Amino acid sequence: MPSTIIVDAMGGDNVPALPAISSLEVCRENKDISILLVGYEKEIYEHIDRAEIPENLKVVNADREIGMGDAPAKAFREKGDSSIHVAFDLLVSGEGDAFFSAGNTGAVVTAAYFKSGVIPDISRPALATSYPSFDNHKLIILDLGATLDPKTENLVDFAVLGEAYKFFLSKNYGSRISILNIGVEENKGNKRILEANEILKKSPLNYTGYVEGNSLFSHPETDVVVTDAFTGNVALKTIEGLTETISLMVKSNTFPHFKPIQNFVFNRVFGNVMHQFQYNLYGAAFLLGVNHLVGVGHGRSDKTAFKNAILRLKRYSERGFVETFKNRVAEVKREFKA
Repeated sequence: MPSTIIVDAMGGDNVPALPAISSLEVCRENKDISILLVGYEKEIYEHIDRAEIPENLKVVNADREIGMGDAPAKAFREKGDSSIHVAFDLLVSGEGDAFFSAGNTGAVVTAAYFKSGVIPDISRPALATSYPSFDNHKLIILDLGATLDPKTENLVDFAVLGEAYKFFLSKNYGSRISILNIGVEENKGNKRILEANEILKKSPLNYTGYVEGNSLFSHPETDVVVTDAFTGNVALKTIEGLTETISLMVKSNTFPHFKPIQNFVFNRVFGNVMHQFQYNLYGAAFLLGVNHLVGVGHGRSDKTAFKNAILRLKRYSERGFVETFKNRVAEVKREFKA
């Protein structure tokens, strides 16, 4: 049975055109997927022809949208007929296997918290993504935008969530866990970091202590990096911005007057490395700790990002992400209580 991915047509900087066109292309190129595209039906059909819509794409109307500037809690209370609300209702009722939005992150997190619900023994959800490191293993970083001002127990739970995510990706037990900090010394960090450090040292997790930002992608000696959403989001966008800037600087200094040669040389020498850090390669960060599979993308997501996010959610769904993830969290939490 094809996986069904619910896509927020009103989430992102170019809506509903970009989500609609991206979803249409995914459905045309992949017959083993179904998409429920949720948003202003009339506007969606201005960008995709009804007559050309394949059977595996269905448009679901929503009467309102939540903008990037809307306060999440207020929008949740007052915009119950928004595309995000309608999408979560479909997800929770079992009409879809996963949900993706490039819209208001806070609104998605709020709706997920109240509609999907937080899994047992987890205090707060967290947004996570994976990045390559120098030794070719995937480094998971969380939180990237769900909980701006976490408590100590939230940071500890993020460690559990990150370990379970790594377990899903690798099926390896004992992933190394670290906390992102301003130094590796035991006395460095704010109160909640110091407290989380002490709890994790005594936990059943393979906790390795602090890691600094300058070693994240060189030789981090860790698999999961825990931080608060404010720091994590700033780090994420700094990484992406720096990658794009370095690409432009290298290109501008390589055959500056011959752009075709410039692009050819850059792609042959640096393309593979730089490509691994491009946000649109991954498409989505995953909201860990809720009862359903939820992906969140950048507002500036392009068509490549949308398509990759949708297809990644499809793969995760077909690999049984929710069941595997929740079982691993429950297992680790039992070890905490033992």
